[in-house]
Amino acid sequence: MRMDVFVVGKDDGYVVAPCGAPLPDDEMAVLGDLRFGWTLDSEMAAPRLDWQGIAKDIDARGYSIVPQGDVGGLLGAPQQELSAFYPEYHLRFAA
Repeated sequence: MRMDVFVVGKDDGYVVAPCGAPLPDDEMAVLGDLRFGWTLDSEMAAPRLDWQGIAKDIDARGYSIVPQGDVGGLLGAPQQELSAFYPEYHLRFAA
């Protein structure tokens, strides 16, 4: 599923919603400054997020709020591919 990720304030947290879905203005106004961040394919996201919990929130209210500390799970680079980006790091631990 493709998801839109919105940044709350100065990276205080994130709102995740289905791609193109409208967000409720009154509820988003409570969060303060909200701006579009990026689009993410949830199948390509890092598995460290509780995607079942996010899906339940989306089913209940149309969006989910993700804490600032969980941004790594919203970036979309699967951990098994990190060795391709930083092979010298993984070679030290291979032995």
